[in-house]
Amino acid sequence: MSHSEVASLLEEGRWEEEGNFVYMYETVLRDLGVTFLLDHFTTYVLWLIWVAPSQLHSNGWAALQAFKVVCLALTMIPSAPIFLSHYIVRVNKKVGWVSLAPLSMTSLFRAYSVSYKCFKSRFVKIKALDGASFCSDYRPMPLYWRLPLKAQVTRKSQLSLEGKVGLQLLDELPKGMNCKEIVSLAVGSKPLYYLKSEFI
Repeated sequence: MSHSEVASLLEEGRWEEEGNFVYMYETVLRDLGVTFLLDHFTTYVLWLIWVAPSQLHSNGWAALQAFKVVCLALTMIPSAPIFLSHYIVRVNKKVGWVSLAPLSMTSLFRAYSVSYKCFKSRFVKIKALDGASFCSDYRPMPLYWRLPLKAQVTRKSQLSLEGKVGLQLLDELPKGMNCKEIVSLAVGSKPLYYLKSEFI
């Protein structure tokens, strides 16, 4: 389905009439290894910024995937507040896509792609069977495009003690790690060995 067809569904109000489903960019599934059911971490990030899965720009999905790989290597549970302490939410006013822009002083990763071409034109429709959820923990999450919340950066003082320790571990890593390489580790045969030898 093309972007214009999706936009038409939105404008005519027919998006929500077709039942429990989401549209997702094919490249996010194929290149970045995103799968449904969405895990707790991913669902919580989408819930905090209140955007549908297809509304998040592909570079944002890449950052989510890379963050999970790094947390796995550090034996940390991925935390949405810690992740969002490294990013601000930006909305493309013309179209409505949401980007996660890294904060300059705390940028963990370089963008997966400076110009992520053609991702907007190839959608896959994913439908939940028999009322099943798209999320592993049944947290409510928007399935359809909407105005995102203006989520503020999580301040260190707002984190739990465990969160502060996790943030300190991440802050000791090199800044601007190669997001594309780290995401590729998620599907590699020995991701932890490689990641630890290269970065940790």
